[in-house]
Amino acid sequence: MYIITPTDYFLFPLYLLVFYLFARKIAKKQETPALRKYLMIAFALRMFGCFAYSMIMQYYYGYGDSFTYFGGGTFYLTEILRQISNIKYLFSPVSVANEWYEATAADPLYIGYFATAANNMVMKISAVFGFLTFNKFLITSLFFGYFSFVGQWKLFRVFDDINKHANQKLLAFTVLFTPSIWFWGSGLLKEAICFGALGIILNFLYFAVTKKQWSVFKLIYCLFLFYLILVIKSYIAVITLMGIAAILIWLFMNAVKLFIFKAAIFILVISGVYLFANSENVAGMIEDYTLESVATIQSYQHSYKVTSEDIGKGGFDIGELSTSTSGLILKSPAVVFSCLFRPFLWEIKNIMMLFTSLESTLLLLVVLYLLIRTAIIGFFKIIFSNPYLLFCFTISILFALIIGFTTFNFGTMIRYKIIFLPFFYFLLVNIYTRLESEKKASKKTI
Repeated sequence: MYIITPTDYFLFPLYLLVFYLFARKIAKKQETPALRKYLMIAFALRMFGCFAYSMIMQYYYGYGDSFTYFGGGTFYLTEILRQISNIKYLFSPVSVANEWYEATAADPLYIGYFATAANNMVMKISAVFGFLTFNKFLITSLFFGYFSFVGQWKLFRVFDDINKHANQKLLAFTVLFTPSIWFWGSGLLKEAICFGALGIILNFLYFAVTKKQWSVFKLIYCLFLFYLILVIKSYIAVITLMGIAAILIWLFMNAVKLFIFKAAIFILVISGVYLFANSENVAGMIEDYTLESVATIQSYQHSYKVTSEDIGKGGFDIGELSTSTSGLILKSPAVVFSCLFRPFLWEIKNIMMLFTSLESTLLLLVVLYLLIRTAIIGFFKIIFSNPYLLFCFTISILFALIIGFTTFNFGTMIRYKIIFLPFFYFLLVNIYTRLESEKKASKKTI
């Protein structure tokens, strides 16, 4: 059964033209021709990614989370059009909406999804967009992709401002043009919503604090987007807050002049984190999340009737997982490395993984180059000398830990990690920019 219909293909260029006009309007507001060019290229890649992802889901895999979310959204939309009073279920708690669904339709394919708040929220968003798209999958995906693009561009503007507009082209290539980001972040998926929302929120916070550019409307809008992230992927919201906390701790320590006091604050923070990890049973939470992840993979296997051999082609093993705090800490370096730099070239099983493996290999080579050039210690010295780099480093490592510990399939891991890749890429670009500036300065003094 094809979700994408001939009507989708007929409407696609019309809606694409509308989004193009919106993007062009944003581009005209940019300060330089280069920025306008980068924006339009990023827009084109996002729209292409949206179309390509939809084609692969339809004609290569034949199934996917996107289809399930769209199916749930179709149920909401159909029932609301049948009886307008059903619109109340768009604002109802997940338990109420699920009871209504089971009493009305009870399609076995969607029961598990409807009962989960995160999945249910994506279905509701799909239904809302469905009112504007004649409920066509490809067109609805365009809305998700465009929202993700807006967040990506706003995040780029933050990074560009922090980097003082240096190496702007390199920053654009990494943050805007990286294939895994514009491909996996462009579909009717949770990642597209969270990626777009996070970019918009951080843009608002940065320019509100540094440039005093804010408004009540923007504040309310960002609080709503934060709520969406909290419902759809709560760990993204929590890790973002931890990153912000790292900035505040850095600013507080930087204000303290005496080294002994700085050391004492650092020890207190580390001790506090360790005590929190034990008192709140974080290890147990990760174990529960891991078991839930395994159950989800098994559910997909059952729902889509995929053989265990096929699942294994894209899977990997991080070894036996100890749920003690010390066990998790010992396992962390391997998990972070795996999330950042795998799949390796010898692990690829299909053409999709080939492109991702090449990207990961290039990333590994860049990291090794910077580590060698800074003698390793200098790499981390730069990171801890700047609050924004510390923020990017903190959330990149935390995201890599959560994703690495709870994801056992390369395809899923690639999709999940796009949320932190722009931050990690910016960190590398900023370090490179600083090194080049130091090199130029030393040449002038000779």
